Amino acid sequence: MSALVVPPLATSSVFIIRSSIAISASKQKVWDILLDFPSYGEWNPFMRTTELISEEDKKPPPSQIAAPGLRVRLRVNIPPTMDDIGKKATVTEEILTHVDSDTFRFAWHLATPARWLITAERWQVVRDDGPGVVVYEAWEFFGGLAGYLIRFFMAAKLQTAFDAMSHALKERAERAS
Repeated sequence: MSALVVPPLATSSVFIIRSSIAISASKQKVWDILLDFPSYGEWNPFMRTTELISEEDKKPPPSQIAAPGLRVRLRVNIPPTMDDIGKKATVTEEILTHVDSDTFRFAWHLATPARWLITAERWQVVRDDGPGVVVYEAWEFFGGLAGYLIRFFMAAKLQTAFDAMSHALKERAERAS
């Protein structure tokens, strides 16, 4: 199979966190789990709560269907855990930039006015890898001045969190198949 090429990034990066895992499930099943943001708390030890919110009033729209331009409010645990301990959680807001059901990939970037200070762009892709097997891949590209600090202080912890999400996604998809 040919290697997947991530679309051009909106930002330049200081470093990249990447995770990849083979999953014995259909592409559609994995895709549906990824886009079911309200259910993240049931299975995802990294992104404990995930909800779409409108940019105007920061409230959830009537539908939680992902679309470019919507914001995603995440509460993330680093280190990843299924415990809902607020001391470990960080809340961030991201802006969805791509949601492509034909190519099974979506992306968001950190909602920040100070792009010189920090940028973060995350891509998630589901691709075929043979009969009955797909590969989930996720990348986050960090840039800006704070990108260097994040790389130095957080890269290993972020890698652990990315891998924990990948493994939890695999478990949920294979259990549901």
